[in-house]
Amino acid sequence: MTTMPELGRSAPGAAIPAQGMRPRAIEENEMILLSQELSRVRIQDAEREAQLRQTMARVRALRRARRDAHTRAARVRRALLLAPQAVQPEVSVPRRAH
Repeated sequence: MTTMPELGRSAPGAAIPAQGMRPRAIEENEMILLSQELSRVRIQDAEREAQLRQTMARVRALRRARRDAHTRAARVRRALLLAPQAVQPEVSVPRRAH
């Protein structure tokens, strides 16, 4: 049985085993990292957009509440200003019998 020559650095013309990751694996790894980073950015953008929508909804609710309060106050003011005139009974002065 013949033995295969051992490949090593000492043998002339021998293949040197690659150190680290293969070039194709490096590219795949870079693509995966880029994809993960893009996903992270999309998630952050979506969270910012949701927070912005929530803040805008709060502002609209506060403005609506303020407007309703102003309207209510104006109605109460009108009712209070008109009430004494509308409810004011006619005062009749009793006549003295002479």
